[in-house]
Amino acid sequence: MVDLCKQSGLILGRMIAKKEIKPSEVMQAVLNRIDKVNPQINAYCTVDPDRAMADAKEADKRVGRKKAAGPLFGVPVSIKDLIETKGLRTTFGSLHLEKNVPAVDAVLVERLRAAGCPIIGKTNTPEFGGKFATDNLVFGASRNPWNLQRSTGGSSGGAAAQVAAGMGPLAIGNDGGGSIRVPSSCCGAYGLKPQFGRIPSWPRHDSWSSLNHEGPITRTVRDAAALMDILSGPDERDRTSLPPSGVNYLKACEGKIRGLKVAWSPDLGYGKVDPQVKKICRKAVKVFEEMGCLVEEANPGIPCPDAIFLNTVVPRIVVWLERELPENFQEKMDPMLAVFLPLMNALSTREVIKAIFGADALWDKISVFFAKYDLLLTPTIATPPFELGIFGPAEVAGEKVGPLLPFFTFPFNLTGQPAASIPAGFTEDALPVGLQIVGRRFDESTVLRASARFEEARPWADRWPKL
Repeated sequence: MVDLCKQSGLILGRMIAKKEIKPSEVMQAVLNRIDKVNPQINAYCTVDPDRAMADAKEADKRVGRKKAAGPLFGVPVSIKDLIETKGLRTTFGSLHLEKNVPAVDAVLVERLRAAGCPIIGKTNTPEFGGKFATDNLVFGASRNPWNLQRSTGGSSGGAAAQVAAGMGPLAIGNDGGGSIRVPSSCCGAYGLKPQFGRIPSWPRHDSWSSLNHEGPITRTVRDAAALMDILSGPDERDRTSLPPSGVNYLKACEGKIRGLKVAWSPDLGYGKVDPQVKKICRKAVKVFEEMGCLVEEANPGIPCPDAIFLNTVVPRIVVWLERELPENFQEKMDPMLAVFLPLMNALSTREVIKAIFGADALWDKISVFFAKYDLLLTPTIATPPFELGIFGPAEVAGEKVGPLLPFFTFPFNLTGQPAASIPAGFTEDALPVGLQIVGRRFDESTVLRASARFEEARPWADRWPKL
């Protein structure tokens, strides 16, 4: 008998289209898996099984109609708890919004519903997406399926843990500094941060709106591409949303990558990297050489942009919190997020303007670099999955590091380029390690094609954590 919880989204979609299974049967299998596994992992924070099953049964009725022709029709999907779902609790991981039930769907949720993808529930996130770990004062910590004492990363940690543990093949997260890619690396999933504006983001959240990218976390590359075909395209409610790309992202996964010019940087020129992570990523890079890519070790020559990132994000988050939440809101707030308040008070206007200029200067260097290379490969993060209860690793390779230095993701939120984290391999302790694939501006197609070729050469989807 086929284990429905171990099938990709596209395989399930084909089985549904052929009427070999019903969407409601898939949803029931997923809900059963959630009952069995979620108490260990805490990936889901809110599930409404009655509504989820009602949505799936509605999809049952539509199978075979012309509007049910999409490759993911009837396949269930989860939504990160930072994204509005009409009538389904959305807490943003905050005690202040513990009982919040939105009156509207986010644009991407509208599109998923229209495509016939039933919503499973909401996945856990840190408060307002403010750190690289997934825990909060409402629901507690999400745990890594590969080792329950390790972090899922953040802030889409619940989404990545769900996919890794077989509690649904498709998840939607978002990424303001690495929040899709870091959890995907920690949990052994595929996560894509599309080009900024490719997937509309509305309702707008001013705290992250200049850096946030909506995107998929899945078990396979093609599942992510199929979600891109549903989610991408402009919406007038998001003034930063891009015109239609004219690309079929699922078809873009096809084709060879021989001849691509690929830069490999183990540390972006400024970081420290755990020896195991570096070894695993180097082996992954060799695969690209074997497939005919022209690989060179090179980096863009940028200093660590942590001050640029923090001095961009902190003022936006603090002003947004002060506007949206009651007075003395910090008394009911995650202490790791509350530290932004004194950081804001210490910032001068000059430092904030320097951060704006710094992002432009960063792009000046990155754009010159990508005029020479089609792709840049780096470790997604500098260490294997780290311990629960911390923002991120305080040490890398025996040296103390600042809070952002272990994460090679956030520079590409400042530039807005597409970037993915792909499972590169496992440590001696069976912990997953991700390789980051960064593409040229607007070029998700090459990122997806390279990801798909790597997946074929070094498949990972059949490896499961022992829960």
